[in-house]
Amino acid sequence: MHIHFMGIGGSGMSAAAAIAKASGFVVSGCDLKTGGHDVSHLEDVDILAVTPAVFFQSTHHPELTTAKDRGILMTWQEFMGKYLHKGKQVICIAGAHGKSTTTALAGLLLQASGLDPTVELGAKVPAWNANFRVGQGKYFVSEADEYYHNFLNFHPQIIILTMIEMDHPEYFKTFAKILNAYKQFVELLPPNGTLIYNSSDPGNQQLIAALNAQRTMLKLIPYSLSDFPKDLKLQIPGAHNRENAAAIIKLAQYLKIDPLPTLATFSGIGRRLELLGEKRGIYVYDDYANHPTSYAATLQAVKEKYPKSRIWAVIEPHTFSRPKATLPDYPQAFSLAHQVIISKIFASRETDPGNFTGQDIANYLKNSLYIPEFPAIAQYLVSNIQSPAIVLVMGSGDSSKLAHLILESL
Repeated sequence: MHIHFMGIGGSGMSAAAAIAKASGFVVSGCDLKTGGHDVSHLEDVDILAVTPAVFFQSTHHPELTTAKDRGILMTWQEFMGKYLHKGKQVICIAGAHGKSTTTALAGLLLQASGLDPTVELGAKVPAWNANFRVGQGKYFVSEADEYYHNFLNFHPQIIILTMIEMDHPEYFKTFAKILNAYKQFVELLPPNGTLIYNSSDPGNQQLIAALNAQRTMLKLIPYSLSDFPKDLKLQIPGAHNRENAAAIIKLAQYLKIDPLPTLATFSGIGRRLELLGEKRGIYVYDDYANHPTSYAATLQAVKEKYPKSRIWAVIEPHTFSRPKATLPDYPQAFSLAHQVIISKIFASRETDPGNFTGQDIANYLKNSLYIPEFPAIAQYLVSNIQSPAIVLVMGSGDSSKLAHLILESL
């Protein structure tokens, strides 16, 4: 079968495409940033696998409409669930935050135990130099994203659920709708399926209460920070990472394998508190955070590692709807930052509504500045920062380029 991936540059889709190719499918792809989309791409194609974002951006694009008319259109998550997961024991890692790190840890755990898993996630794992791993074992570990109800395309035997929180307001509108999506996802587990969940998270508590009769049919394994061994030292800082590790400990216990070698040697994944470099006592970090909860967790981790250094938080807000909906949580989220610099908003799949900018965020925060353009941010930091200091760049759009620019400019 020939699969054409529309939006192949995406962090998750690129992994699915690579696994598909290794599994014997004929694979091609196009991306808006590198060449664009064209109906001619569909010649001899059996499936057009798309990123859900195209349904918001390019609904009338000929490549999309032609595929729909031919009955060969599906999301890449649908393709993965239907074809790549087939015949595998599927372990899904879901939740508002911590998915990629926990997925990487689960994959590395199974690999270290000789179980030779296939793994797909939305971030680069240094040990594999990729965001995927192709194995011959029975397990397939997948990062399972709630956006667009993507995870409802999967059929897991085991789910790890980190936390449930209001996010993607442009799609879900209310927390009740998000909670219902997760409930539908957990209901995909078979009668003897396993749910490993963070029991300290209020969203997860609501979910467990809502499961009703299904609770008696599932193996429910709670975890929390208290399950993290006091004598275990992780290379990655932060309470949120110790929670992720606690989930992996529970998975290891369930599979009867030893988690400690994997946890002790794990040094993180790409764009998750990734140290890009240091100049004159100033450390520059790149992080994928795009929500007040993840901003706060990342800042807490940096403070834990560098208790005496000032933290300059630089954020590229992701979408217009998310920061607008979560603005009341920003002051608390950035309480550990010495100064916050906000760039222009990365629109992602949205269009600019014209009534909300990074200045609105800056107005809401103490010690904050709105500097729209990346070069001006780098110049401001060069002129004003003094060591010892940490520059923490956070965002899910082009902010990685900004982090590299800042390091080069120092």
